[in-house]
Amino acid sequence: MVDFAEFKKFFLFNLIGSLIISALVAVVTVLIGTFNDITARVLWTLFMVMLHSLISLAFIWDNDRQKTFDRLAFFINVLFFIIILSFITSLFGIWKVIPGELVWKLYQSYFVIGFAALHADILSKATEKEHYLDVIVYLNYAIMAIVVLMLMVVVYTDNATVTLGEFYFRLLGAAGIVDGTLSILTIIFYKLYMNAHPKSANPLQNVPMPVQGQKAPKASSPKGLSPWVWILIIYLVFQIGSFVVMLFLRKY
Repeated sequence: MVDFAEFKKFFLFNLIGSLIISALVAVVTVLIGTFNDITARVLWTLFMVMLHSLISLAFIWDNDRQKTFDRLAFFINVLFFIIILSFITSLFGIWKVIPGELVWKLYQSYFVIGFAALHADILSKATEKEHYLDVIVYLNYAIMAIVVLMLMVVVYTDNATVTLGEFYFRLLGAAGIVDGTLSILTIIFYKLYMNAHPKSANPLQNVPMPVQGQKAPKASSPKGLSPWVWILIIYLVFQIGSFVVMLFLRKY
């Protein structure tokens, strides 16, 4: 079992240390009266340490209140791995170990992979309920994998619009619309199933954890969908809409 208390200490010490070192660098810079390229990179490095520590802490604090790590374990594991990769990528970019263009492409990849992990993890909660739901989810997995792979090709292809051609983007748009539609249908059917089986455990519900010294919420109290589900729904609606607009603009 991972000791998240130790994680909190680690990230908090990172934040405190980065703030202290940043202040020292700023004071020295003011006293010397020069602000060179090395100083700027040191400050950017410290800023990235603080930023990634804050992001990690935000997820750990959310887990304390919502038990997110238990409910969306796959997504959280992928996300923490992406945070590590993001930190390494930012350092390589700041110190010019890799070119800025590659940094941008890598961050696009992390975004796609992160949402795909959230997407897949939420879809997995709808399996083993009804046979038709399993069929929709597994079909959605296949379409989602196609969309992710096609997006990766776009990200790492120079001048992708010209190189890949219009038909490629039409295929991508069609796959994106099917992906989003299947996912929204899955969420709707899952919600209908849970309404018909209210005693079944629902890992996608927003279930606040009791604060120390307070009573736990009653089982009969109303519970909404997890914020992560709403984020995914908004993303899927945006995905469908953007692909529809893209196809419309290409047509006219």
